[in-house]
Amino acid sequence: MNTCLFGGSFDPVHQGHVYYVHRVQESLHPDLIILMPANRSPFKKENPTDGKHRVEMLKRAFPEMKNVLISTWELERPGPSYTIDTVRYLYTFYDSIKTLYILVGMDQMAQIKKWKSLDEMIKMGVIFVVFPRKGYDSSDIDSKIKKYCLFIDGPILDISASSLREKIKAGEDVNNQIPPAVWEYIKKNNLYTYA
Repeated sequence: MNTCLFGGSFDPVHQGHVYYVHRVQESLHPDLIILMPANRSPFKKENPTDGKHRVEMLKRAFPEMKNVLISTWELERPGPSYTIDTVRYLYTFYDSIKTLYILVGMDQMAQIKKWKSLDEMIKMGVIFVVFPRKGYDSSDIDSKIKKYCLFIDGPILDISASSLREKIKAGEDVNNQIPPAVWEYIKKNNLYTYA
């Protein structure tokens, strides 16, 4: 079974997340795409929005994709979420995994050597599926890591969750950057409107 893991804060879920999941679907045809909201990123100081809201936003962003699974495994564990722990779990839980892809932005790949137990992940056969991010290109990735990467082509979507949170807080229009059902959920639950 070819499986693709897409982890992150998803705070909020936006059109960039949706676009790249669809691109992976079109280009790699994985049997399963696992969306895994993090309890807390080890690279971020602030705590994200409550996990239940982020799960609900993911459900609304991907209502019709049959091979997409939203996993709460990282949310149910205390402390920061390390990808190596999730990879170990997935290989144990899904013993039929043939190839495990990890969908990741070019910005994260530029600092991937900071990831915990990267060598172990590579030895386990993980392939990084890299989508473009503004201000980064493949030259930012360590040459030894590139051979474990597949690069997704397509437009650079200049959408960032942190800037969306700021825009929502400021009352700016973000309609075209967030899936309609997700935007309705955000408004209904008054998310990101705090001072």
